[in-house]
Amino acid sequence: MNLRIRILVFQTSQIKKLLFTTIFAAVSASICAVPETDSLYREILISNHIKLSTANRLMFLLDAEGVTDSLIHFGKGTKNRTIRKAVNLHMASYYLDKMSNMTATLQAATRAEKEAREECDTPYIEEALALQAVANHRIGRIDMALEAAQTELRLDSMRRDSANLSRAYNILAGLSLQANRLDDAKHYILKATEIERSLEDSSLLSVRYGMAAEIYTKSKEYDRALDFAQRAYELDRKAGNNIKVARRLSQTADIYAAQHADKEAESFYLRAIDMLRAENEKTSLAITLKQLGRLYMRMGRNNAAKHALTECESVCRATGNNYILQQACRLLADALSDQSPRQALNYMREAMTLNDSLHNERAEKLANEIRLSQRNELAIMDGRRGTADNLRECYPTLLILLAGIACIIFATWFAHRKKPQEIIEETDVAEDETEVVPATEAMEETESQTLKAKDVEFLARVSELYEQSLERDRLSIDVLAAEMCMSRSQFTRRILAATGMSANTYFNRIRLEKAARLLKESERPVNTIAYECGFDDTPYFCNLFKKFYKVTPMQYRIIPKTTE
Repeated sequence: MNLRIRILVFQTSQIKKLLFTTIFAAVSASICAVPETDSLYREILISNHIKLSTANRLMFLLDAEGVTDSLIHFGKGTKNRTIRKAVNLHMASYYLDKMSNMTATLQAATRAEKEAREECDTPYIEEALALQAVANHRIGRIDMALEAAQTELRLDSMRRDSANLSRAYNILAGLSLQANRLDDAKHYILKATEIERSLEDSSLLSVRYGMAAEIYTKSKEYDRALDFAQRAYELDRKAGNNIKVARRLSQTADIYAAQHADKEAESFYLRAIDMLRAENEKTSLAITLKQLGRLYMRMGRNNAAKHALTECESVCRATGNNYILQQACRLLADALSDQSPRQALNYMREAMTLNDSLHNERAEKLANEIRLSQRNELAIMDGRRGTADNLRECYPTLLILLAGIACIIFATWFAHRKKPQEIIEETDVAEDETEVVPATEAMEETESQTLKAKDVEFLARVSELYEQSLERDRLSIDVLAAEMCMSRSQFTRRILAATGMSANTYFNRIRLEKAARLLKESERPVNTIAYECGFDDTPYFCNLFKKFYKVTPMQYRIIPKTTE
């Protein structure tokens, strides 16, 4: 009898717990008519006092999208303005990289710049301006993109940040090239290459050389263009990046084709195509085949052109690349105009259809971006009314759920009312059992030692995985949890139990201890050490380091070891 009543009580309590969890999830899903990321972002924008749980939940979601560092966490002392600054900047990155919504990117980046200027936070201002430049460039506002990039350049010059200066000059060179301001483009790219060569880590030097080759080809200075293309090729070959090597070969072929050195151009195109086939890089392969087909047509070799363009067409259809496909169809129409006029006409019709669809697709995408941004702005201006509307829409669902709650509560009450004495008896038995079999102090001590040993083993494994994660340039709590075969919540609870610290605090401590060791053992710059320890934002690293060690990284470096 006691066993049966115990099962009854267990089942009713579990049913209630499961019921309320399901109801909460259903109500949340009904109310949130927009994606959770946008919903949380909107809540932050309309709030006078931001909830830390909301802001940290949003940063967690952005980390899941690969937009931000999983260890960014807002605490009780964080100001609303600081939260808004960080949230707006990372949402701008989210809209740019994940949603390809340039209008929303511009709005979020502009908000981030405003908040950063009020806090005089120069690194955040620079990042916001860079995002504005890219977004304006992608929607064709070249002048506004140039203005944002030039403002960023001035800030980088004041801070003498060489890495960011190189990036800013490279962006300005590309924008000037698109605006056909070739003298400006040459000036900017030469500055970028000069700065990049002076850096210890010049991994982007080949990119700068590639941009220089493109600019000098456009200005018809072919010897300098070939020189820069060759330099980029050598750097990528030493790095062992075969896809980039193939692209450099294709770029060299373009330069030869521009100066009508057709035999040399053909040779480089064929080498690039062989490498791209081997690497299975479809997009670059389609572009190179199209360029080779155009070259063959200029040389009067229509059969060879048809073969290259037909392969290009096949690759484009397999990958859904309609932009290159419509160009290939136009070239095939020209190549087949004498041999097969009917087939040529079909290709020309398809090229026109594709061109119209691409134009309509771009126009519709831009219109959707504008409409979405307008809706978001209206919702932000009147957040309470939007929430009330959502609640009214889910009234039927709520009524059904409330009716279900009432039924379960009545059933639970009826079950307890029917057997009150038996439940009381079961409770008494349980109490007696606990008195008969107490836990001894020796057992408690043994269990404590076992738990400590397990904690040490667990933390050692976490530290090993942490170092491997830094080597892969990506430190994420989700990745570490997966490596340990645990969920994120299980992993963070285990860290808290083993160390008495949250996962964020624990990993920050590990990173700062490593940084302190590198500051003493090496002469590398602070920003390089910050990056090696998993910090992309050097000012954030310096602030965190000072809070932990009570001195700045540079002060810590000059402190004698005997006084530590």
